[in-house]
Amino acid sequence: MLHFFRKVSLLLFACPAVVVGQGTKGNYTPLPLKDLSAFESGSPNWTVQGNIAIHPAGSAKIKTQSGEGILVGSPGKPIVTKLKANDLRFYAEFNLSPGAEGNLILPGGQKVRLSDSSKQKGQGTQTSGYVGQFPTQNAAKAPGLWQTIELAYDASVPNLAGSARLNSLSLNGVTVLETIYLPSSKSPAEGQSIAMEVTKGTIAFRNVGYQLLASRKPLTLTSLNYKVYSDKWDSKEYSKLDHEGTSGVLTQEVTNGMREFHLVYEGDMEVNEAGDYIFTSIYSGPMLDIEIDGKSVLTSGEATSQETHQGTVNLTQGKHKFKLHYSRFPWRQPALGLRVEKAGIRPYDLHTLSSLPEPEPKPYISVTPDMRPEMVRSFIQLDGEKMKRTHCISVGSPDGWNYTVDLNRGALIQAWRGQFADVTEMWYERGEPQLLFPAGLKVHVSGRSSLASLENSNATWPDSSNINYLGYNINAQGYPVFRYALGAATVSDQLVSGGNSLSRTFQVQGNAAAPLFALVASGKQIVEIEKGLYQIDDRFYVQLDKKYKPTIRPAGEVQELILPVSGTTSYSMFW
Repeated sequence: MLHFFRKVSLLLFACPAVVVGQGTKGNYTPLPLKDLSAFESGSPNWTVQGNIAIHPAGSAKIKTQSGEGILVGSPGKPIVTKLKANDLRFYAEFNLSPGAEGNLILPGGQKVRLSDSSKQKGQGTQTSGYVGQFPTQNAAKAPGLWQTIELAYDASVPNLAGSARLNSLSLNGVTVLETIYLPSSKSPAEGQSIAMEVTKGTIAFRNVGYQLLASRKPLTLTSLNYKVYSDKWDSKEYSKLDHEGTSGVLTQEVTNGMREFHLVYEGDMEVNEAGDYIFTSIYSGPMLDIEIDGKSVLTSGEATSQETHQGTVNLTQGKHKFKLHYSRFPWRQPALGLRVEKAGIRPYDLHTLSSLPEPEPKPYISVTPDMRPEMVRSFIQLDGEKMKRTHCISVGSPDGWNYTVDLNRGALIQAWRGQFADVTEMWYERGEPQLLFPAGLKVHVSGRSSLASLENSNATWPDSSNINYLGYNINAQGYPVFRYALGAATVSDQLVSGGNSLSRTFQVQGNAAAPLFALVASGKQIVEIEKGLYQIDDRFYVQLDKKYKPTIRPAGEVQELILPVSGTTSYSMFW
């Protein structure tokens, strides 16, 4: 335990920017957490701190550091904000101690459950996200890791007295509830407070933000002129002007049913309120580009089924030049939509309703492991990468511990817990773009090879090591065991569900030209919580045998956790 306190002290005092440097997400207005002045009244069970460290197993006392930015609560009275709200969006990051339970109380008095449910099998009334209806899956993280909650809420529903509506609820980036009607005993005529309560253990909050949603329209399009070109849909340039004119609204219907076209709108954008505006395109076609004052604010590639893309720009009050370029797939129905939003207003459309026809129903196709693991070969596109990874296999377990391996690099690139795979883009119609998407709580692991021969533990880790994929065998439980050659050495790589973790085992045969190492994890901050237990940012934990001698080392702007590999070497991950 003394070892834990030493490690926590290093984390708290060496890295205060973990909290102070954080900011509220997107267009959310931050709830000040310098003290308790943003709340109706203080209570002994609530304090504001500068940092907090929680052991995932609860084997050491929670450690805090004085300062600001984190609201820490224990069982007792709820803490009620001075903020009064009706319709709103809400965002917060929260951290739970082992076994903790509490609630976020919405303006209508409804409660959204926050609980340490990461080890629950399935979902129910005890699962984080329960709000009178079971969440679609358990997307909770392990204690000690910061989590996120984001929701959109209407305090009243037209023509349905005594009701409120939860439009969406996401936990850790996973949507777990949508369009849930809730009873409301409070009048929406005046705004009501938001509150947080803790019924068991400790819950901390940071980066709390909100948007109060008014139904005004501070941005409009005026003086719109359009030109329709008959060049091929995939032409990089267009010059065959078919017709032109003026329009009072934004719509693709001015093309008069042409099968192939490039449509260019130009006009003015009248802005009554300065601020950051988020534009969302909804379309079907090979491209859509939007320019404001000559600068591109939203450029997106092909969209086959009215997918959405977003761009953000800060606009001053007054008039701005607007330009939009859209082209159509000749084999699909044309669809063009543009939506705008800003802090404090409800998102609204800049297009006519008929410009964005109801899309053809698109099924959700999934793969669900039942009695044995499932394996799917696919392309994978990682966040921040422009190119698809083409030689990937994703493995799902009946226990809900899933992962993807890039076979070209011998790299564990992502892992997730919960539902296995969304394969709609692989198997629906022509199967474009042939991508598999994790359907649960995902963590990025590394884009680089998991194994490499290094001269020593200080040698730079290669982006893609000299590793040759030899195929895989299937073990008795149905999991693949991958085989790689590194020089004269052959390494087997087995990843299996450990019930409450993902366990990985390397077995080495033969001798490599240089010592073998495994890149266990990389991140902005890697902290040794206790001997053999490491926290990787707020993404996941790594558990190693205490006899191992890993190295935490700097690597540019990140840190790496590397482990010597010989004979049989194992570690596990959980989140």
